[in-house]
Amino acid sequence: MLNMNALSCLFSRYLRKLILINCLFCLFFFFNPVNIDAQKVGERPLIGLVLSGGGAHGIAHIGVLKVMEEAGLRPDFITGVSMGSIIGGMYSLGYSADSLQKILKSINWKLILSNKIPENKVIFLEKSHFSNSAISLPLSFRKVMLPSGLINGQQAENMLSFYAWPGADINDFSKLPIPFLCVATDIINYKIVDLKTGYLPDAIRASFSVPSIFTPLMIDSLLLLDGGLIRNFAASEVRDMGADIIIGSYVGFNGYKADKLQSVSGIMEQIAMFRSLVDFEEEKELVDVLIKPETEKFSIFQFDNVDSLIRRGYEAALPYKEYFRKLADSLNLIGPQKPIESILDKKTYIFKKIEIKGNKSYSDEQILGVLDIMPEEKVDKYLLTDRIELL
Repeated sequence: MLNMNALSCLFSRYLRKLILINCLFCLFFFFNPVNIDAQKVGERPLIGLVLSGGGAHGIAHIGVLKVMEEAGLRPDFITGVSMGSIIGGMYSLGYSADSLQKILKSINWKLILSNKIPENKVIFLEKSHFSNSAISLPLSFRKVMLPSGLINGQQAENMLSFYAWPGADINDFSKLPIPFLCVATDIINYKIVDLKTGYLPDAIRASFSVPSIFTPLMIDSLLLLDGGLIRNFAASEVRDMGADIIIGSYVGFNGYKADKLQSVSGIMEQIAMFRSLVDFEEEKELVDVLIKPETEKFSIFQFDNVDSLIRRGYEAALPYKEYFRKLADSLNLIGPQKPIESILDKKTYIFKKIEIKGNKSYSDEQILGVLDIMPEEKVDKYLLTDRIELL
């Protein structure tokens, strides 16, 4: 969506800034011609990128990233919610838009959106019991309970841990190659939670935990679900991170008109997302450029339509390509952008110790025996993923 007023204000603001910088440069040069430092003349404005939630529709964000890359415009900060947290978190690690497209096409989404593990990881004695039930229910002392979600997220966590491996030793997301933050909802206090420290896959997993589909994730004392319940578009957060110019890609729920509110499901969805819709109306006012890919024809659960959804994002962002290019050129005139550190080539880690928490059913020795990883031993992501699935 082209926000002409925002663009006009943006151009005016940065025209004034450029004039001010030129004046400052002349003044500095006149009074201190020897010790002039170009970096002190004016600070380069910083770009913030906001990626909304929206289920599979969030794959369209990659198309927006492609256009920005082609224009030579790289964000200095990224915030994401739900599927936007997956795309934003991966991009913040240093994956390119093309790499993300290949990764998403290679993922077995039916496996990710299930509680199952590959059958070749099941030991022989248990194969006869493998996949022989329609549903599994939690069992406590003399009591069968309903699950808090259809999917416990184990396969999603494995996938995220695998691809976020290069950043496994970074627990402050501002230290990632591109500083990142994602948003979840604390369902105990029903508050927005900004996740900017900890284990990146856990933060992303919490942000996309759709109620009733995924079980909530406990981080510290917080019980977390999808950030889109309250804030599906984290513009305030990227501004607070330091962004001067904010670009947003929104593929979230837009609300139904009267003709769509003739069913119980439609009414319930409208009610469930009401607070998020109100919040989006406020958050989008902070954005200088808002891009809204047309993804309505796709189901939010159609994760296999990677190419088509990316194309929708690309087509929606394409009208801004020339603007992005001119913006990048103008920013480069003010000062060079800080280069990002390449961390994707990290292959192995050494664990100083291995702790087992929350174990009730087996001995720690049994778990360590299956895991078969020793402290001070070099471990790569393939070995660790294999052992976790086996465990």
